[in-house]
Amino acid sequence: MNLSQIIEKHINRIPNKLAVISESTKYTWQEFNRQVNKMGNALKKLGVKKGDRVAICLPNSPEYLVTYFGVVRLGAIAVPFNVMFKGDEIKYIVNNSEAVLLISLAGETMNKVLEMRDELPYLEKIVLLGESSLSDVISYQQMLEGESDELTTVDCAPDDVVTILYTSGTTGQPKGAMLTHSNFYENAELNGCYVLMVSDQDRFMTGTPFCHIFFVLAVLGPMYKGAAIVTMPRFFPDKALELISEYKVTHFAGVPTMYIYMLQTYLESPQKYDLQAWRFAQSAGAAMPADYIPKIVQTFGVGFCECYGSTETSATCTYGRLEHGKAGSIGLAADTWQVIVTDNQNNPTALGEVGEIVVKGPGVFKGYWKMPEATSEALIDGWFHTGDLGMIDEDGYLYIVDRKKDMLICGGYNVYPREVEEVLYKHPAVLEVAVIGVKDEAKGEIPKAFVTLRPGSQAQETEIIAFCKDRMAAYKVPRVVEFPFELPKNTTGKILKRALAN
Repeated sequence: MNLSQIIEKHINRIPNKLAVISESTKYTWQEFNRQVNKMGNALKKLGVKKGDRVAICLPNSPEYLVTYFGVVRLGAIAVPFNVMFKGDEIKYIVNNSEAVLLISLAGETMNKVLEMRDELPYLEKIVLLGESSLSDVISYQQMLEGESDELTTVDCAPDDVVTILYTSGTTGQPKGAMLTHSNFYENAELNGCYVLMVSDQDRFMTGTPFCHIFFVLAVLGPMYKGAAIVTMPRFFPDKALELISEYKVTHFAGVPTMYIYMLQTYLESPQKYDLQAWRFAQSAGAAMPADYIPKIVQTFGVGFCECYGSTETSATCTYGRLEHGKAGSIGLAADTWQVIVTDNQNNPTALGEVGEIVVKGPGVFKGYWKMPEATSEALIDGWFHTGDLGMIDEDGYLYIVDRKKDMLICGGYNVYPREVEEVLYKHPAVLEVAVIGVKDEAKGEIPKAFVTLRPGSQAQETEIIAFCKDRMAAYKVPRVVEFPFELPKNTTGKILKRALAN
């Protein structure tokens, strides 16, 4: 098998329907397949072979997709990372993965990477997309010129690694999760056929970078069904709404922060946008504050689906069935997955009791690259221990309570920051919020809230604390409230609580 076969299966059936759309480029399925073959042939000439790691540092674009599937078609291993990464972050990933080739966007960051070329011992060649005066690099555009658009796809075993994705590093040094052809193919089918309810008449767009595990849901899932992918190099709320309007996007996927900003932007000038084609909104990556879900549905006129998964599960393992969800829940387990909640002794908890979420299914990763100890801690008898705290109700619906490492103990009581955050989101002045634990001599830890306010709104610390006291047990109430201009986030829009604790 080979993951790139999700492209090939559309060549005879819908060869002339659009597969990839950007503001500058449009490819039909037939044209896209030919471009992928050209890329594969060009990479072969550069010496790339089955099992080699190829690092990819490109924005969401047709070129990213051509590059990714060109690497995959050769049986090589794609190692994508974000274009916003800096020199040391890039050096770590390139060296840790032992990538032999780097395909990147030309610019200031790559100039700095080239200055440390002698610190990248495995890297043999660098390909740059865009104008560059640098020597000792290969031009992306020139590399494809004159290449054959015919290529035999390399056959791979189902458990051969197709991609190494590095975790966000929110809880420590990034780890390279090894995902297989089977992992991605099976979860592409799950997302395309069941979660997203997408067809070959639809157009799908995401605000998340393609180097993120969201790629499985927001690109591979739609592609599995033959839907077109609309690319947006970087998320901006106004640009997202413009592209949805212009290209009649039917499905959008993003993290909660993106929807919060899109709502704010849309409500400022709704007449600028035509969102009639948009019918499905999907969210994952972090828990969507419950109060925002009806706002998304009513404002944009869409159905809403929240999913749960991680890099190590190839994205989705639970999801909310459209119009059959429960407020605050991340849905039921997918029919190909098993999901349980366990206590500290790894025994299943009773319904309604909080414990660690543990999952097993076709998307569970092969392990962490060159980290056998971390692999054995996270992966036990095929079950992945997520590190997330949750509970399951009597109907089988899963609820995220918090990250295991985020939980704090205040005076002997467990406090789950997400529970406090949900209350804070009900305050009319609050735009975004993050709650962490800070040391306290008397209680060990106390909750501290970081709150950003809606434009034009005002609130004082005493007001926020009083608001919480009226709505939750005293031990859960934040003792301190800070009002930063914005909250620190990683490149996918997740709030970085570790940065707030420093």
